Amino acid sequence: MRNRWSSMIVTGLAGICLMATTLQGAEARKPKKMVQPKYPEIALKMRVDGTVKVEAVVDADGSVNNVIVVSGPALLKQTAVDAVKQWQYEPGKSTTLVPIEIDFKLPN
Repeated sequence: MRNRWSSMIVTGLAGICLMATTLQGAEARKPKKMVQPKYPEIALKMRVDGTVKVEAVVDADGSVNNVIVVSGPALLKQTAVDAVKQWQYEPGKSTTLVPIEIDFKLPN
């Protein structure tokens, strides 16, 4: 019974790795429409700035299907995700995973 569960887990993990490899194809996708994120008021008041790194899952038609947060200040993550979900890319051959960095800089 234990070997059966182990093999199921290994098979599942292999499937996840395969899916990630397929999504990260060599096809470079260029954005056609980019929506700029709005700086959250609380982040401005607390003087929080920095870079939010996300990965956008872009469908073949160029629409953003999902956005995965990789890193960044907690107060800035959601606004970055909300903006990237509205982006539109040039159509491609398949679904791709596009890395994006959004820099938030405090006004002087």
